[in-house]
Amino acid sequence: MENVIIKKGMPGDDEHLKNLIKYIEDDRKLMIGGNGVDYTNPSAAVEQMMCVKEHFGKTHNNPLVQVIVTFDDLVKDADTACEYVQKAAAFYEEDYQTIYCAHEKDHDCQNYHGHILINPVNIHDGKMLNTSHDQM
Repeated sequence: MENVIIKKGMPGDDEHLKNLIKYIEDDRKLMIGGNGVDYTNPSAAVEQMMCVKEHFGKTHNNPLVQVIVTFDDLVKDADTACEYVQKAAAFYEEDYQTIYCAHEKDHDCQNYHGHILINPVNIHDGKMLNTSHDQM
């Protein structure tokens, strides 16, 4: 079973974004992926997301939406955790830029989990992602 946490209204300062990028890149990462950005360079990926926001004049709102997917003990291996994070991120890939990762178990987090950072600005028409819980 998975648990999904949606973080919206995240602080938009540069320090917070840098910390998110460090977290995505940290040593616990099992895999990293993305859509519409250079996910091999998370700092560049965030800059690319900001360019889309600027293009559509949507720089005044939350910079990114973070979706955290946590798994219970039924997800017992890294491959399964990575597959589930990729499937969750694929939900957004048609219309939104994303960067995502899966993290292994460790002393801080006893279960596998993943993070999906989403540019909430639609790449086709500039409309904002509906972040109500039932839409996510």
